[in-house]
Amino acid sequence: TCDPVKWRLAALLWAGASVATAADGFGRAEFADRRDPPPYTALNAAQREAYEFGHAIFNTQWVIAGTPRAGRRDGLGPLFNAATCDGCHNEGARAQGASGDEPAPIGLVVQLGSPTAQFDVGDPVYGHVLNTSAIEGYAPEARVRMRYIERAGRYADGAAWTLRAPRIEIDALAYGALARDTLIKPRLASALFGVGLLQAVPDAAIVEIARRQAGVEGQVAWREVNGLQRVGRFGWQADAVSIEDQTTRAFSREMGLGSTQIPHDDCTAAQSECRKAADGGKPEATDEFLAALVSFQQWLAVPAASASQPQDGAALFVATGCAACHRPQLPVENIVGAEMIAPYTDLLLHDLGAGLADRTLGGKPVTSRWRTAPLWGLNHVRRSGRAWALLHDGRARSVEEAVLWHDGEAAAARRRFEKLDASRRQRLSSWVEGL
Repeated sequence: TCDPVKWRLAALLWAGASVATAADGFGRAEFADRRDPPPYTALNAAQREAYEFGHAIFNTQWVIAGTPRAGRRDGLGPLFNAATCDGCHNEGARAQGASGDEPAPIGLVVQLGSPTAQFDVGDPVYGHVLNTSAIEGYAPEARVRMRYIERAGRYADGAAWTLRAPRIEIDALAYGALARDTLIKPRLASALFGVGLLQAVPDAAIVEIARRQAGVEGQVAWREVNGLQRVGRFGWQADAVSIEDQTTRAFSREMGLGSTQIPHDDCTAAQSECRKAADGGKPEATDEFLAALVSFQQWLAVPAASASQPQDGAALFVATGCAACHRPQLPVENIVGAEMIAPYTDLLLHDLGAGLADRTLGGKPVTSRWRTAPLWGLNHVRRSGRAWALLHDGRARSVEEAVLWHDGEAAAARRRFEKLDASRRQRLSSWVEGL
């Protein structure tokens, strides 16, 4: 007998193998005013109120615990990276990267890990994230500076290309040295556009994509939450299983704010003064605030794609093999008006080679698997006129550079791109930029 649920899932996944076009625009909207990002669907009065309240909280400047007339927005730090969500995710957009050799911008944080321990283990002294800011009376954990080394090469047709390889300098460590084998993980704040739709992709669909894939070896990001195995889908390595999970992690580790889900900040046992700091109540980020903030992200639209794309861009995208991981379509459930979305990701983890791998403090590369980054919404960057900052640490200054950094499971696709003539390379890159 035929299982109708499995049959429907298989049919949707098969349909998702075809390339979506700019017209496949469910979830997209025109961002007429960047300071007023729209929801992807019509909201009723209660939903609209929650969305707008969440947007206000997203832009709220948190302050030191005990600040008079703070209105429940106190408890920042004592160690932190940003005092607002908007500070890193500008109205839902990706953060701006470093333009050259300079201090790491606010939206580029350094996470810390272990090359041998299981998922989500930080440095024993500094915790999960290096906090580069602090409230009065406390010292930031460290200073972080970005430096770049240029690499040069040529395409098959002889045209030259250059890439910039980042080198991270960490000094002014307030609590002594980092552990020598601590994994240094630079992470640029990614766009939040359409995360509510990505959350609606069934776990079963992600598992089935991993089972059916050919030519690549993507892995499901299984994460244990409260004793249960769940599929991770948010963050550069799919660390978080939900919008709420991702948000409370950022509250705790990058803003020093406790929530019901994570009631503590990122201070470790070695940071005794940090642990003694006054708090802004328990929880500091109230359930009401968190629910509204999640609502804002859940309904946040994806910026409209370009109306004028190179006609053969989609075909080139498939021919080079990009669509093997950046799947043009994924199925969703419980979304009124849609069975499919076009995010250009498979939500799986892939090994993209040593060039993109995280490294220990001593410089040793450690195999790193990356969630396929959704490409929808890139047209928002192009229309803004801001500098491109692609990949997990913002090193790529163009779509072309991002492709050239792909190795490992994506090496064959990169080689096909390198063999294209200049005109086709430009048309493919332009098509991706307009998504």
